[in-house]
Amino acid sequence: MPTLLVVDDDASHRRTLRVALTARGYEVIEAEDGRSARAAVDVQRPDLVLLDLGLPDIDGVDLCRHLRLWPGAPIIVVSAESDDRRMVEAFSVGADDYVVKPVVPDVLAARIAVHLRYAEQLAQVAEPEVITVGAVAVDLAAHVVLVDGHEIDLRPQQFTVLEVMMRHAGRLVTHEMLARALGKSPEAVDRKAIRIAVHRLRAALGDGPGVPRVVTEHHVGYRLVPPG
Repeated sequence: MPTLLVVDDDASHRRTLRVALTARGYEVIEAEDGRSARAAVDVQRPDLVLLDLGLPDIDGVDLCRHLRLWPGAPIIVVSAESDDRRMVEAFSVGADDYVVKPVVPDVLAARIAVHLRYAEQLAQVAEPEVITVGAVAVDLAAHVVLVDGHEIDLRPQQFTVLEVMMRHAGRLVTHEMLARALGKSPEAVDRKAIRIAVHRLRAALGDGPGVPRVVTEHHVGYRLVPPG
């Protein structure tokens, strides 16, 4: 049974979607704001996200950009905002579809089915990609990181930073490269946020003999140094 995440601060609209979609065989989980949406994606890993843009704590476009960092789940924007500018913004940060409220349940369900079917087809044909440096292996398809064969828990931001560094092992990864990978503008790099993500990544990887080291290149970026 596919799991759908409905992100909307309007409780009555969430309830309407839950009733309509549950009746069509979906499991529905709900989030009333951006913070709870991020937590739901991290923990429950829904198969598809229905995202309202008018949230109380974060702009929906910014949340869409963040959710796109977690691959696999299509994002359908379901919003009362119908101007072209907002649609273009949503599509530019990774939305797969855009539906204007009020929605027709049958039409929305049909769109959901199309996106889930396409996601399933991609999963079937895609070869699992695993990047290995020393004792660290990143399985991009499963979104799993192993250190010496043991799975470690990383937040989406940390996973993205590690993936970029693993792809460029031994080479300089600039702050701008990391900002772009995280869906941010390279012209407005939040170095503090990147520094925190790298600090937590180092702690999660540990310092075993086969673990590559994350070296800071001051004022420029970072370098993943393979063991030995």
